[in-house]
Amino acid sequence: MSEQREPQPHQRSWPRRLLNRMEVNRAVFYALVSRGWQFVSGPVTMLLIVAFFSSELQGYYYTFGALVALQTFVEMGMQVVTLYLTSHEWSKLEIDERGYLIGEEAALSRMRSLAALVLKWYSIAGLFFVGGIGIAGYWFFQSQPADGVYWQGPWYCIVGLTALTLVATPCLTLLDGCDQVSVTNRYRAFQSVTATLVVWIAISSGAGLWTSVAICAVRLFWELWLIGVRYRRFFASLLPARSGPGVSWSEEVWPLHWKLAIQAMATYFTSSFVIPLMFEYQGPEVAGQLGLTWTALLTLQMAAYSWMLSRAPLFGSLVAQNNLQEFKRVFWRLFQVSTQVLIVGGTLFCLIVWILQLLQGTELPESWSILQPLWDLVHKLQRRILPLYPTVLLALALIPIHIAQCVMAYIRPFKQEPFLFLNTGSQLITGGLVWYLGKTYGPVGAGWGFLLTGLLLTIPGFLFILKRFTQKQL
Repeated sequence: MSEQREPQPHQRSWPRRLLNRMEVNRAVFYALVSRGWQFVSGPVTMLLIVAFFSSELQGYYYTFGALVALQTFVEMGMQVVTLYLTSHEWSKLEIDERGYLIGEEAALSRMRSLAALVLKWYSIAGLFFVGGIGIAGYWFFQSQPADGVYWQGPWYCIVGLTALTLVATPCLTLLDGCDQVSVTNRYRAFQSVTATLVVWIAISSGAGLWTSVAICAVRLFWELWLIGVRYRRFFASLLPARSGPGVSWSEEVWPLHWKLAIQAMATYFTSSFVIPLMFEYQGPEVAGQLGLTWTALLTLQMAAYSWMLSRAPLFGSLVAQNNLQEFKRVFWRLFQVSTQVLIVGGTLFCLIVWILQLLQGTELPESWSILQPLWDLVHKLQRRILPLYPTVLLALALIPIHIAQCVMAYIRPFKQEPFLFLNTGSQLITGGLVWYLGKTYGPVGAGWGFLLTGLLLTIPGFLFILKRFTQKQL
């Protein structure tokens, strides 16, 4: 039997050639399916929220998500440390046809040691999340007039489910570090699609804030399925405690972790902090407008960053093999593609907001009266999202965030972290500007707070660090 050969580039179909040109492998494809589905289904979700949620309930809904994001204060960047340490050991390991992890005994022993370490860390983090953020969130909402919104029960359930999800997080990170990103991203795509369908059903059936609970439950279900069913043998091979070399917390984890921990906590001020800020100073209605717009824009940014994130295990392996030429080639190509996607996507989003703004106050012709219910929803949507001016500011602010993330993706595979002071400082300055300008001038002030720090500090600072790092490599 003749051996089947891989098709030559000129023999591949034009869609496959296009995907190859855009550096889209399976991992990136499934990541884009997940983010793309969120972006495509987002307008439907927005319309349902507008149709079935009051403006106050919408504010609570997005503020729930912003407060849950405080888990970064208990997770403290351990996910990044786990990913890169795992990817270095993976260069000496493989998964056999039965699904077990095999390879050099020393690397396998270190992998078991790392798995035990991070599982303990995240178990403690889950307890701190319940005791700290759960109680803090309760007092935050308790201090606000509820306006007939029942939030207590949903908040308790969300806190509990998020704590359980935190315990599952290191297992997925171990899989990503072992170059199983294409599979984990496929399950994340399943997770995204099913969560959206559940959200649509929950919103339309009048579930209110219990919709947030349904989202957490769907996420936890798919993660437990991936760990306990799809990769049960992989994790079974990490369970036996055997003598051998282990990962040193003091020498390998802590020198990188403490820097990432500070930065991870500071990152909250450039992501979710702005929503509870608007809730506090501008009220639930404005918080809902900003939450809906900012969530859509961050989904776009994460979709663009998927090109980089899905290649993190490859970056770690290439650095471990000292194949720096291939590492640089792949990185710069991915940076170009992901940045172009971000700019085009942000432009299209602002264009949609501009069109909605133009349609404000217009009426349908009588001959189109059958579309009147949908037209009424469009008008409600116009009132539930931010106007064009603050939307453009927030969209532009994504570019410095993306550049900073890409620079970190370039340097961290070398197990170096020269970003501590710049990243922490820029995040805290951003938080301060967003707080001061946002409470005074609302979403427009918050948008300028993001953008000014990004243009004046984040972009020049991170590019300077990248230049110095590359010069040392020469």
